[in-house]
Amino acid sequence: MASLRAYVLTRVLLTIPMIFILLTVVFLVMRVLPGNPVIAMVGMKASEEQIRQLMHQLGLDKPLWRQYLDYLAQVLRGDLGNSMIWGRRPVIDEIMDHFPATIELTISGFAVSVLLGIATGTVAGLRRGTGWDLAMRVYSIVVYALFIPWLGMMLQYIFGVKLGWFPIGGRIGPMMEPEHITGLYVLDSILTLNWSSLASALRYLTLPSLTLGVVLSGVYTRLVRSSLSEVLAQDFIRAARSRGVSERVVLFRHALKNAFIPILTMM
Repeated sequence: MASLRAYVLTRVLLTIPMIFILLTVVFLVMRVLPGNPVIAMVGMKASEEQIRQLMHQLGLDKPLWRQYLDYLAQVLRGDLGNSMIWGRRPVIDEIMDHFPATIELTISGFAVSVLLGIATGTVAGLRRGTGWDLAMRVYSIVVYALFIPWLGMMLQYIFGVKLGWFPIGGRIGPMMEPEHITGLYVLDSILTLNWSSLASALRYLTLPSLTLGVVLSGVYTRLVRSSLSEVLAQDFIRAARSRGVSERVVLFRHALKNAFIPILTMM
């Protein structure tokens, strides 16, 4: 138990320098990118005096090290500045507004990736050395190499534009939003027993979830295949088969249960 606490504490403490390094990289990248953010805000027709005033207001006329310290101080206070796109709204407000949609897409995409990975990996593990195994291995390589935005546009074009099965944008249909509880439309629809809103939210969530899930499923396909093949070669599996246990029981009660251990660790 003590070793577990030490491990967890070590991992938590390691996140501090990682966050610091990430913030530093973001700051430096934003400073070396071409262009002037002030000109982007006020436009090319702004006078030199207007540009100087805004640069002074934003602290961009200070030395780089001072800008960096101010940047870290603002981040620690939760002040991420104002958005240049969304009407000068505070960035933290924009993040909080879009956070429920991000969580919803992350969970649904993860679920799709695991389900697809388990299905394809199981087929490959059970049919090792056959055409099915080769097909699933090719699938895992191809989908993992796909460019996510490209796949998303292809799914939108085929199933949204051409077939019209799914919407190509948004989170839920007009006038279908459930009562606000968590901001997660699927969960709020279930909590309020609003099944029409649930159906609409799932319909809008399908294409984005498939886009993320298909790409990430390649990792789980290879992991399930490798783990299942290793388990099926164990002595306790051969012993179960020698006792006349049906192949279905061997697979679902013995093999898959043990093959999922490394998968759960990765999840």
